[in-house]
Order: sequence, then C-alpha cells, then structure tokens
Amino acid sequence: MSKYTIISDIGKGILALLRDKLVPDPVDKAESIGICDPKERGGYIVGIHPYDIKEDTSGTANESKTLPDGSVQDPPAMIELYYVISVSSKAEIEYKALDEAKIIGKIIQILKDNPTIPARYMPNNLDMSIDNVPVSMLPLNMEEKVKVWTMFGESYKLSVFYVVGPVAIDSENIHKPKKRVEEVYIGTSQFERKKELKFETFIKEEDIDDEYTHRPDEDEDEDEESDDYGSDDESGDDSDEDLSSDEDTDSEDSNEESELGDDSESDEDSLDSESGSEESELGEEIGSDSEDNVSDDDSDITFEDGE
Repeated sequence: MSKYTIISDIGKGILALLRDKLVPDPVDKAESIGICDPKERGGYIVGIHPYDIKEDTSGTANESKTLPDGSVQDPPAMIELYYVISVSSKAEIEYKALDEAKIIGKIIQILKDNPTIPARYMPNNLDMSIDNVPVSMLPLNMEEKVKVWTMFGESYKLSVFYVVGPVAIDSENIHKPKKRVEEVYIGTSQFERKKELKFETFIKEEDIDDEYTHRPDEDEDEDEESDDYGSDDESGDDSDEDLSSDEDTDSEDSNEESELGDDSESDEDSLDSESGSEESELGEEIGSDSEDNVSDDDSDITFEDGE
C-alpha cells in the first residue's frame, strides 16, 4: 500500500540513489547533494527540485481493490511527479562549466541505468516495494525549460528534467464485508430464523351483529374437515332442515297473508251488513208509511159503504 507520504519517499529514494552513485566521483561528498529550492540551494552542488504534480489520466489502477480479509478499498489516486536537477559547481571559473557538464552527464547515466528506483534506496517504512515505478527523462524544448526556471524566479541553468510515476496514493475508504454466518456449531444443523407476518383486524363492537356474524368454533371446523363421507350426508340433512325451516317460514308468511285477507273480507262484510241494515230500516219506514196511507184509505172507503 502506498501512503500519502509516497511523494516525499520518492524524493528520498532519488536522493539516496544519486548520493550512492555520484560520490566520490564526480562529487566529493554526499552532503553536497540535496533536495532544495533553486533560490535557496545553500552549499548543494547537485540540487533536486520538485516543481509539479499531475494526475495520471492513463486509467492505471482505476478500479477498487479487494484486500485479503475480503474488504473492498476504493480506487487510489494516481499521480505523476516532476523534477528538475541542476548543478552549481564550486570549481574555479575556468573549470566551472566543464565540471557542471561532467556531473550532469553522470546523473543522466545513473537514471538511465536505473529506470526504476531500487527498493534498497527507498525508506524502510514503506509497506511495499515500488520497483515498478518508472523514472524517465522529459523531452522538453528550450522554451518549456525556460518557463520552468522563470517560475522559480531564476534565469535558466543547465539542467535535466524527469518524471516519476504514475504513483498510487491509496484511499482510506475501506468497506468491510458483511458477515454471512455469525456462529457455527460443529455437529449441529444451523438454525435459520424465518420471518413471521402477522395481520390484525380491528372491528367496532357496534358493527357486530350476532345473528349474521355467528360462526362455529374452530374445534367444530376441524371436526367437520376430519369427518368422512358420512359428514357430507349430515350436512345434506342440515341443508334439508334448512330447506324445511325455509318452507316453515314461507307457510307462516302465507298464513299471515291469509289472516290479512280474512280481516279485509270481514271488514267488507261488516260494511255490507251495515249498509244492508240501513237499507232495511229505510224500507221498513217506507213500508210502514205506505200501510198507514192504505189503512186510512180503507177506513174512508168503509165509512162510505156504511152510508
């Protein structure tokens, strides 16, 4: 795994490589080689100047990584590191330029022979070797080199430019796998819990009608299901009884209708009798009146006969 310290670790690896290969010839001592700013190089003859960091867009290692314990780690950040290496010789003025050219030639030879930084030059705190990290010279033209030196606020000096990478900075986002089995009991079968679904129904008491919601007990239902074909016959008898009960209810309804009919007929008879009695009374009165008239006439006639 490459930690966030990989940038400084690579700088230390390049420094250790150059100190090992440049000393004692053409550089007298290792302390004359160091990482510094071009404007503040102190007593360094060979200065290593990091000047840029860019994201690698080649798509290298852009996928998640599965760790030995099954955890999944997010993709790392892939970067490229840019360095410029310059020389400032301490020799006399007439030998200064030649001494600088000799040192630069040795630097180019070392980095050509070591296209990757050997693991022995890297810090011991790294979790893994980065032998596969390439170190290559940048093919810059003079204009681009001048721009880099102008960025430092310095005039151009004879120098070489290198890129190291791509280098990975691992992500700290690690997703632990979910445990599928919590406990295992040897010699027994694993108990698997099953989900239970429960439904509850709430009915108001005023909505319950005992006459229409009457339901046989659960024990009676179980007995009816366990009975054989004889139970079907009994159920047929029950159906006959139901039919007979329905016929009884129909007969009761017909009796009620007949009683209603008799009542209506009796009412009509009473009305007819009353009307007939009234007519008879009127007839008797009329008859009595006529008889009186007849008797009077007869009396008159008999009186005349006596004469």
